[in-house]
Amino acid sequence: MNYDFDERLAFSHSQRERTDEKTIMKMLRGCVSVETTEIEENRKGIDYIATLGGGAKIGIDAKARDAGCSKYWKYDEPEFALEVWSVKPRGLFNTPPEQAKKGWTLDDAKETEYILFTFDPKDSIDAYLLPFQLLRVALLDNGRNWWNIYRHETQTSFRGPSGWESECLFVPASTVTYAIYEVSKTQIAPCTKP
Repeated sequence: MNYDFDERLAFSHSQRERTDEKTIMKMLRGCVSVETTEIEENRKGIDYIATLGGGAKIGIDAKARDAGCSKYWKYDEPEFALEVWSVKPRGLFNTPPEQAKKGWTLDDAKETEYILFTFDPKDSIDAYLLPFQLLRVALLDNGRNWWNIYRHETQTSFRGPSGWESECLFVPASTVTYAIYEVSKTQIAPCTKP
């Protein structure tokens, strides 16, 4: 698929801003406000700042899917587009490996706390608010297996005369949420004497 970067940014803002604020307030108990971020936070992957009654501020990255995406769902449930490469090495633009950039889902420098996954209502009225770091670890632990099972696609994006390729893995919501549950528990580390 080919995308114009600026057009996609405009789509994501117009599509989600209409309903995301109400959805976030509904999902985060005690939330008193949700504000759209400025470009600086947006570049860090934070689209909204939700403020709780006690004053805590929570960064949320919103991921809205295009209308019609459900025609690709093979398991009769929403799929999350988990970006593995933001700038894929080699490929159509022969991007050197040193200029490649891992996808947002694997970015351990990303400062957001939650990811809000939404869909066009014709595809699904469900919304998912997932903890980012646990989502990242779930992909790290399961990505190789998911890659062999689920659909993955390369997208070509253009900004002016230049372009790049990104790549996403499309994983059913129940698979991802179960993987997050699995990585959120472990056995207590043994206590060692100093």
